[in-house]
Amino acid sequence: METSELTPAQRRTLEGLIGAGERPRFRKDVVPRVRARIEEAVRAAELPEPLWLGKSSLSDLDRCPGLFDAARSGERAPFAYTERFAVGRLLHKAIELEVAGRVERDPHALAEAAAERLLEDDAFAAYWMDLDELGRDELLMEAVKTLELFRSTMPPLRRMRRELAPCTEWPVRVELAGGALVLSGTLDLVLGASQDGDASRASRLAIDLKTGNPWPEHAEEMRFYALLLALRFGVPPYRVATLYLDSGEWQAEDVDGRVLDRAADRVIAAVRAEAALRSGETLALRPGPYCAWCPRAEGCPARSSEATST
Repeated sequence: METSELTPAQRRTLEGLIGAGERPRFRKDVVPRVRARIEEAVRAAELPEPLWLGKSSLSDLDRCPGLFDAARSGERAPFAYTERFAVGRLLHKAIELEVAGRVERDPHALAEAAAERLLEDDAFAAYWMDLDELGRDELLMEAVKTLELFRSTMPPLRRMRRELAPCTEWPVRVELAGGALVLSGTLDLVLGASQDGDASRASRLAIDLKTGNPWPEHAEEMRFYALLLALRFGVPPYRVATLYLDSGEWQAEDVDGRVLDRAADRVIAAVRAEAALRSGETLALRPGPYCAWCPRAEGCPARSSEATST
């Protein structure tokens, strides 16, 4: 596809975020070194059972060890769909159908097809069936509006599949130390395929799609995804980014050894925190705005002391 056919916003994303320059090479020892650091920490922790970590677990620990422990112990309320989450699921499914589709589809048709596919998910089906017709129409329109933002920001991925090799909703899992630690995540969008005959050259860009405003944790989440892809494929992505569809702006970071080390440090901290908590140690609690969704908030001594001090 000729870039002259792109809109200015699409060309800006193609040139500024995806980039057309030569991709970086990584030394062959970069990923094995990071893997060895993590596995050494896992073996030293002597975890009694396999530990599963994703970006949410690491964010919980960054906020407060109490929140991390509560979530790991299954104390959160059972998952239930909200309007915001339902719109997000519809959007991501619609984007998946958009990229995978063989023909151009109207955005409303894509949103309706996405809803139909999601009825296979019992939780979504229960939420959807509980809405009246107007409620369903409103939900579809919210997904359509955000899909249009995606279309106007990204180059047409369906027509550029050969050049960009897009994958959507891509689950990736890595087992370390013989399965004692499992890292996993589902990436919203990954562009680029492996480079045949050039095992050291980075070729992928991982993108998280969000509405709303940037948060510091978004960058940490993408560093975790960089680590996940590096461990899974042996070569890191060349860049990771959070794309904010409301504004068309992005928060991007080129991946290097320091990015991988930072992500590995957070994983190692979670492994050590899990080992400490399971051995009965008490970790310092850190009250903050996230206390509002912590299941232990009501009786939390750190939150009580903060209220007393203010």
